[in-house]
Amino acid sequence: MKYNSQNFSIRILLFIIFTLIMTSSCSRKIVVTHLKSSDEILSSARVVSEVEKCNCTDPENYLPMDDYPQLHDQKQIRINFHFPNSSELIHNYTGEDAETYVKGILTSCNEKLNDNRKMNLPEGNDTPVYDPSYRYVLAEDPNTPSGKGIYVDVDDENWYYIRAGRNRNNYSKKIINNFKVSEDSILNIFAMCYHPDSLKSEKFKAGEAGIAIGNSVKIAGLCEHGVTGGWKLASLLNHEIGHVFGLRHSWVRGDGCDDTPTNPNCWNTEKDGPCSGPISNNMMDYNVSQRAITPCQIGIIHSQMANEKKKVRNLLVKSWCDYDTAKNIVIKDSVTFNRSLDLKGDLIIEDGGVLMLSCRVHLPAGASIIVHPQATLILNECKLHNDCGETWQGIKLLSKGDQKGIVEYRGDVEILNLEQDVSLD
Repeated sequence: MKYNSQNFSIRILLFIIFTLIMTSSCSRKIVVTHLKSSDEILSSARVVSEVEKCNCTDPENYLPMDDYPQLHDQKQIRINFHFPNSSELIHNYTGEDAETYVKGILTSCNEKLNDNRKMNLPEGNDTPVYDPSYRYVLAEDPNTPSGKGIYVDVDDENWYYIRAGRNRNNYSKKIINNFKVSEDSILNIFAMCYHPDSLKSEKFKAGEAGIAIGNSVKIAGLCEHGVTGGWKLASLLNHEIGHVFGLRHSWVRGDGCDDTPTNPNCWNTEKDGPCSGPISNNMMDYNVSQRAITPCQIGIIHSQMANEKKKVRNLLVKSWCDYDTAKNIVIKDSVTFNRSLDLKGDLIIEDGGVLMLSCRVHLPAGASIIVHPQATLILNECKLHNDCGETWQGIKLLSKGDQKGIVEYRGDVEILNLEQDVSLD
């Protein structure tokens, strides 16, 4: 066979090109380093001494973020209803009447929250309007005739509501202490009627009244409106539940919000006097509307809901326990979350992204934090955990060639509920 040096050179060149292509292809392959324990995460992280202080309860940090609507998913507050009555069962609703009333007032309460209104005050304001992003759901109870958290509480000494005078009992917890059900996880609503002696007085006005006491609320005035009149007390109930979740009366100074101006607290517009102009329509004022909840007030409510130290957090349905990739959070640029997060999916930091976590972060079972090769995750005195008694999947660092995702931590960082950290005894 005749040796052809030209063909041999071509073959050598093709071999070199093929080798270069294969080598280049291999260098572009994504390699995943899965950190499955707190020790692995912290030992792989870069330590930075400088800490950025953060107020994780600041209401402003809990306002909706246009780029991350998943963070403002609707929360559900578990509630039940009590109808105190005398042993004759003649002073309050029972049976189907009680169920009808509960259905009506719950529907109306949620409709009002769903239809949040623009603030009337101050005149010409540009205060944004957001969905409050919370609603009420009636608790289940298989031990009741309805299967729902609806109770008739027989108490001859405490069934009635007196809001003024020497026998006033609006602040009394007796009826609450006697009949509360699962107060640590359900908001108890005591729907009460006025005493017959009060109704006999010509000076007595059987209007709506209410008070929030711990994780319970007492409301009165329902019996005068009939079983289908729950809508008349819906605004009152929303107001009192607002107190439970940290809101104060907004017509006075010191409610913690700059977007709720002080005002004369007028019930309705009048021809003359301080109520002659526009009046407040805020939920936490006493007015005929009570339909507006400001951004600051929404921030306060969600700050309370996210705070592990607040008992009201336990009143929420834990909708964040189920892993849902449709709820993944994707970070593409520089972002800081100065708020506690209850995530439902993965937290993904793409190339060019820098994410700083400065508060508590819940990740559901099955979820991971994924850091791409040219991305950075900063753990700034934060807490990573699972809030549902399960384990999450840790941090996945992606690398490509000599580029690798970076994790750094600052100050005291807590990493809990990883499978390799959990005893399986």
